[in-house]
Amino acid sequence: SRAHESPGNSVSGKDCSMGGVLAALGVDKSTEIDADMLKLCASMLENNEKLKDFGDKLSALAEESTGKVAVAEAKALLDEHKTLEGEVLKIAKLAGKRQKDFHSMTNLLARKPGHKDFAWEGMFEPSLVNIEALATKKVLCVGAGGLGCEILKNLALSGIKDIVVIDLDTIDVSNLNRQFLFRSKDVGRAKAEVAAEFVKTRVKDVNMEWHKKPIQEFDDNFYRQFDIVVAGLDNVKARIWLNQKLFSLLRYDDEGDLEPDSIIPLVDGGTEAFKGQARFFLYPFYSCFECSQSDAQTGFKFDLCTIRNLPRIAEHCIAHALVIQWPWLEEFKSHTVYKLGSVPKDSDKTQPPNRVSLDKDNPEHMTWIYERAKERANQYNIEGVTYNLTMQYVKNIIPAIASTNALISAACTNEAIKYLTKSSPIINNYYFYNGQSGTYSRTFEYKKNPECFTCGSSTIKMQIKPDMTLGQLKEAIDAKYNVDARAFVTHDEKTLYNRGLGITEALAEPLNKLVPDAGEIAMMAVKKGASNKAVQFPLFLSWQ
Repeated sequence: SRAHESPGNSVSGKDCSMGGVLAALGVDKSTEIDADMLKLCASMLENNEKLKDFGDKLSALAEESTGKVAVAEAKALLDEHKTLEGEVLKIAKLAGKRQKDFHSMTNLLARKPGHKDFAWEGMFEPSLVNIEALATKKVLCVGAGGLGCEILKNLALSGIKDIVVIDLDTIDVSNLNRQFLFRSKDVGRAKAEVAAEFVKTRVKDVNMEWHKKPIQEFDDNFYRQFDIVVAGLDNVKARIWLNQKLFSLLRYDDEGDLEPDSIIPLVDGGTEAFKGQARFFLYPFYSCFECSQSDAQTGFKFDLCTIRNLPRIAEHCIAHALVIQWPWLEEFKSHTVYKLGSVPKDSDKTQPPNRVSLDKDNPEHMTWIYERAKERANQYNIEGVTYNLTMQYVKNIIPAIASTNALISAACTNEAIKYLTKSSPIINNYYFYNGQSGTYSRTFEYKKNPECFTCGSSTIKMQIKPDMTLGQLKEAIDAKYNVDARAFVTHDEKTLYNRGLGITEALAEPLNKLVPDAGEIAMMAVKKGASNKAVQFPLFLSWQ
């Protein structure tokens, strides 16, 4: 393009170095440059050791301005560093691209100066620089299924440039209706691998690493590299493990004060049909995942008296076939050829023969339950018993709805971005959505449980030598906390020691053999001088 000459020393075009930089920053035929755009460019220059000095000067020039910088001033500064103009031009192009690609984030991260409403006090300054700061964060996404696909897409399109995804599953044809990063040709491949490939294809400069192995196989240093973890898991066991791992990474100095850099929050999302939730766990300030486990609901649960005497809905009829009739089967050859024993009226008080083992993946077994449920439904004029509902009930299958996944993943990503940029307060600490009938959502605080296995105030934390024996640990705890330890059980329910049951062999074993990864174990102990009632103390171990 030709240079444009006008009063005020405006510069444009490729025939001078500043013209190229201006074009890269999206400035054309102007005598002034937006100071915030220069700040973004300066912040990217400062990450390069060779360009740091120029970046510092450019940043100072932008800071001294009142929102606009004269083109002549910027050109004069660049002329002082002519040997760097090629590399500066590359950074300027990248800054311009970054601002263009993530323009939708500017309303949040670069809102007008002074508009800090709802931001973290003293920790957020509106500026395009926040876009670059966000790009330097590293995020772990656990799960690449219905929620995970949406979360990965949202993170990448929000400006996160360094993402790691972990998922154990391979792609099944049934995933294709809602896990939109996958295609028919991908069936049989690892979800994490395909998700990473797809996102990198659509968002060119994102770096996405993938793993197909259990989260338990990664060490502490792996998790410490992340600024935040976002999870879209489908089981409680993995959530509990991840919750404990991130809590265990908290570090305290010699005076017992928390080291802020050791905090790695967890954003956890979950959906069940038209319902969903997003939770934020900011360790150790908010309640952790296990604090609310006692309130967790698992599957369909009905009273036996209702199932047996007062069925009202289709699920009651299916439960009758499964819980009351099936255990009294004496022979089973097919869903039409079988022998059902006489089911007593007080079947809950009589031991059934249980001669036929239920295989939930056997179509004949499932059809039999469906047909018995249908018979009972007809008897009580109840509608709605279907084969699919029978499968859902017996297997405890929760239907996955793509729109619910999209909404909850957006909530999870929103909380992650707010935390990473400090542009708005995070939720404290539970967001609930119900789209079953109409649209309803609310947020509320789950209080910390003082008896929580992971973060409860009664937790005992000890740094020990790896070669210390279990017996030596017991002696140390008994002496320090004035208790009599009666049992030690790992979180996967392996009993290391139980005096009452005579399990004492492991007392002489070194702890690095019994609990190689240290972490949490449950301890039952009697407080000396108190009642003789044993109380469970969460015991957290870490190596010296």
